[in-house]
Amino acid sequence: MDELYINKVLNGERDAYGYLIRQHQTVAMRTAMSIVKNETEAKDIVQNSFIQAYESLQSFKGESKFSTWLCRIVANKSFRFIQNKARKTNFEKKLIIHDTPFAYNEGLLNLNRQDLNELLKKGLKLLTPNEALCLQLFYLEEYHLDEIEKITNFSKSNIKVLLFRGRKNLYHHLITSYNKTQ
Repeated sequence: MDELYINKVLNGERDAYGYLIRQHQTVAMRTAMSIVKNETEAKDIVQNSFIQAYESLQSFKGESKFSTWLCRIVANKSFRFIQNKARKTNFEKKLIIHDTPFAYNEGLLNLNRQDLNELLKKGLKLLTPNEALCLQLFYLEEYHLDEIEKITNFSKSNIKVLLFRGRKNLYHHLITSYNKTQ
């Protein structure tokens, strides 16, 4: 369906781009949030990414899904934003400890998918941008390793390492958060 709207846009129907925005704004926002961890900044990045995607649409070759191509743009802009922010200020990461208790043995089985996603979003804010991005794309967006490789430009082995470390660090942060609330 994306191809139809891409062709419409390329043939001069600029309003058809609205469909692509509506279809992919959630995954774009989640991708940006997993990296920059600030909703306002993520919204700006996503908006700029959609503008860039529109302006570069003629270069989209269709070798991957439109969402994969768009997420690559979002990821690049997000990482560039972090680099620029770090240069301007002596940016130090601070761990944010949430007061949400989480009982691993009992609660995990009782969580519905939406609750689990919310818990994961909170935990992703505690991880490095690369770990958070890989976990976001793999578990929440359900992209395959090949698609994540195209979006992030990381090797498959690097993605696997980031997924492993990300899961381990996420577990550690959530356990630490839970223990501090007890």
